[in-house]
Amino acid sequence: MSQSVPESAELLPLERHQTQSTISAFSATGAERNVTAELNPHILYEDSDLQVSQEGLTIKRYYFPIPMSKFIPWGKIETVQTASEANVQLYELKMWGMGFGNIWWAQKFRIINDQRNGQLRVNTLPDIMGANIVVKIRGQWVRPGCHVEYAQEAIRAIRRMLVRTHQHAE
Repeated sequence: MSQSVPESAELLPLERHQTQSTISAFSATGAERNVTAELNPHILYEDSDLQVSQEGLTIKRYYFPIPMSKFIPWGKIETVQTASEANVQLYELKMWGMGFGNIWWAQKFRIINDQRNGQLRVNTLPDIMGANIVVKIRGQWVRPGCHVEYAQEAIRAIRRMLVRTHQHAE
């Protein structure tokens, strides 16, 4: 269900529009793209790899070899950072599973990306580091990691919930 954007289309900054029951984003073509499930107001952000809800994070295609989701409640989450903020090294990255480090990555082809115009390209290291998040779970050595399509929106929703839930826990 991917949209093809004409090469002549001007890329506009992603704008967020919030109503009571949905948060939507508009792509460069102006076509509405659903970021969260319209029928569930408890979902703050959702893409093909991650769901941020009022209950916690759901990382999709996490477990190997059966790509099942992993749910992490807010009360167990210590921090969530982009791979860049977490100082992830190139040797720690992996398409699925654990590289040379303590991050277990959900399934995603991080190196090759399908561009808007349908052309395959190799992601740069800054692309990869900015589009992946790492979760530190209280009392666990292994940190879950996953790709997010719109990192700034996902991180904003995650940090808002972390502040809210950690204030109530104290």
